Amino acid sequence: MARIPQEIIDRINATADIVDVVSKTVELKKRGRNFFGLCPFHDEKTPSFSVAPDKGIYHCFGCGKGGNAVNFIIENEKLSFVEAIQQLGQQLGIPVEFSGGGESKNLFDSLYSIHELAAGLYHKTLMSDRGAKALDYLKTRGISIESIKRFKVGFAPESSKFLFNAVKSEGFERETYEKSGLFGGSSPDFYDRFRSRIMFPIWNTSSKVVGFGGRVFASDDPAKYMNSPETPLYKKSDIFYGLHSARESIREKKYAILVEGYTDIIKLYQSGVHNCVAVSGTAFSDRHASQMKRFCSRVLLAYDGDTAGVAAAIKTGYALTRGGIESKIIQIPDKKDPDEWVSEIGGDGFIEKGVKKAIGLLDFQLLTSNFVNKSSSEKSAIVSDILSEVKDIDDPIISNAFIRKLADASGVEEQEIKRILPNKRNFKSVAPEKPQNSASLTVNDKAAIGLIKVFMHGTNDNKEWLKTNADSDNIENNRLKMLYEKIITIDTKEHSSIISHFNNEEDRRIITKMLVDDMSTIDLEQMSRECVDTLSQDNKKEQIQRYRQELKRLESEGKETSELMEKILEIQRDMNE
Repeated sequence: MARIPQEIIDRINATADIVDVVSKTVELKKRGRNFFGLCPFHDEKTPSFSVAPDKGIYHCFGCGKGGNAVNFIIENEKLSFVEAIQQLGQQLGIPVEFSGGGESKNLFDSLYSIHELAAGLYHKTLMSDRGAKALDYLKTRGISIESIKRFKVGFAPESSKFLFNAVKSEGFERETYEKSGLFGGSSPDFYDRFRSRIMFPIWNTSSKVVGFGGRVFASDDPAKYMNSPETPLYKKSDIFYGLHSARESIREKKYAILVEGYTDIIKLYQSGVHNCVAVSGTAFSDRHASQMKRFCSRVLLAYDGDTAGVAAAIKTGYALTRGGIESKIIQIPDKKDPDEWVSEIGGDGFIEKGVKKAIGLLDFQLLTSNFVNKSSSEKSAIVSDILSEVKDIDDPIISNAFIRKLADASGVEEQEIKRILPNKRNFKSVAPEKPQNSASLTVNDKAAIGLIKVFMHGTNDNKEWLKTNADSDNIENNRLKMLYEKIITIDTKEHSSIISHFNNEEDRRIITKMLVDDMSTIDLEQMSRECVDTLSQDNKKEQIQRYRQELKRLESEGKETSELMEKILEIQRDMNE
């Protein structure tokens, strides 16, 4: 049976940034050395979910869930262990290979392959007679052949089996078809999801196709765009369309231009504006902001100039601000979108009239709401809307700047605005709690836990001393005994890698809780000696108790007890030494 070598698993666990992985789902706030947020695995109002970046692990003090980056992906995205390892390995650029088996293709390799085949086939079809009408449409939109080739734009014809028939001879497994997002139905009656649409491949940052956006062009279909559903490859909140080609330009210019559509990206790129990205098939979220912050700290929004575009730009601007990213708005003329505007004024014009004249988020909101001409009651409503967003901005410098500007615009004193500011969300620090069943722990249990902690947190000298002096037979709790006997066989210093050796969820909860405990102020050498001594003494007490019970039985039967008494005395002398 094929398996992933442990060294690859350990490397992935050691390389993965647990904060980066978790923050795609959970809004985290730094508290001391660790981060806290609302647990995604159970309902709670006060954050009890802790992430320890130095240890590469997470732990919820509420529900007990815990583990490393791989465990989080498994729990949160409902993937198998292999799928999670492959997904994380791909993100980190670590090849995941199988050993000891005959699998020719793993799932992720197959998913990448089928998407690459689909992109190539769609593009070839667009450039053929079958795609002539779609190609003509793109040309009328001002998209050049060079851009079509660069972005590998394609065409899916009106056929329910076009793609499926083309790739079925490649030997893909049923699971690949089911999880690709390219097909509907079930084996053997799969059918193409995309039909009669212009196809825009969506790439990840490794320049691999992970999904598609399909656009109608010759009908009145109200669903103008159809996007791939979420798959093991394609997580909509983690992907920006165009980022694979824009990231170097973004880093060079130190800002990104965020637009709404695929054609906006392509038109701006062919006009010489290369630092542009778009969200992919979903609304902009706080998770998008976290992703964007990896590449820049300033974003200019170039959304459509209609009412819906203005509202979306404001909402996105606040999401960026909450994420610690400066946001400004490029004012697109009314009723136009960026691709139309750049066609009129060119790339240089877009920079001069758009980028260089971009205005701040609050200025844009006040301007587009026609704030100065509103009645008092209308102004009050606008101020309330703004403050409902400002309350969630954690940076006091930024939030105070918003309040000062709002005070100037409204004629209301800053202190009065602060007084009516809605309460912030509660992100107070959560102190590590004792296990709910701590009262039921015996002295023996506590000593056993202490040994496990020393082994996980201690030095090599600590570990070698325990291997020589600690006797696991003295541990009464079977689960703790098993955990200790397993932990001493694990040869790694990485806490996140230790977790990967425990597949049972309850075991992982126990180990994670021990790992997350702060042992920096503890004398681990002394602790190890005390725990070994406690277990030894406890074992001897147990022996004495058993001997005394046997002594009573012998006395009741009138049998000789001197030998047993001597054993009891010997143990007692040993305990007192």
